[in-house]
Amino acid sequence: MKTATFALAGMLGLAAGLMATPGSATAADQLVGNASAGQSTMESVCALCHGVDGNSMDPQYPKLAGQHANYLAYQIESFKSGQRSNSIMSGMAAMLSKQDIANVAAYLSQQKTSPGPTNSYEPALGKSIYVNGIAAAGLPSCESCHGADGLGDSNKMYPRIAGQHAQYVMQVLTGWHNGEAWGDSPHAKLVVEVAKKLTIEQIHAVSSYVQGLNAGK
Repeated sequence: MKTATFALAGMLGLAAGLMATPGSATAADQLVGNASAGQSTMESVCALCHGVDGNSMDPQYPKLAGQHANYLAYQIESFKSGQRSNSIMSGMAAMLSKQDIANVAAYLSQQKTSPGPTNSYEPALGKSIYVNGIAAAGLPSCESCHGADGLGDSNKMYPRIAGQHAQYVMQVLTGWHNGEAWGDSPHAKLVVEVAKKLTIEQIHAVSSYVQGLNAGK
């Protein structure tokens, strides 16, 4: 984790400065999103799982509110292309044009993430892993990529994870721990190697800590 851990969206989301970021298109290649149109698409396509403002009520679905627009667009495009596979998201993404995706990403990036409950499972362990990593396992900390407040880095495509549902973070990290990669980009491969170094107890602890990070910023 000081080399990325979640990609939320996420996240939960990795080797800063050493690897090319996924889908690193030039500014000229990126569509400008219309947040108003994106809200309409959210209401008609995405709200059932993720909420109208991107703050999902069901913890199995990630919160998307406040996520970096470029990161969101990349992940939705990955579902659309089949690089990432999910029985629900693959079908939903297939319905969206590139402009729809840019619009939704623009809208969600402007929303405010709802705060998650204060971490309750092994808080000291979760904080230690997030802030310090685990030297004995060769595991760097989460905050080197996601920041002390979990706000991520848009320029490096490190997702915002503050306030994300602990259940969702656990699902993602456990999947990576078991070797389930999100495509074949350098980031996708790296997070699998990172998660493999965590025990299930450590995944639970750090997921709980992430949920309790201040999401109001």
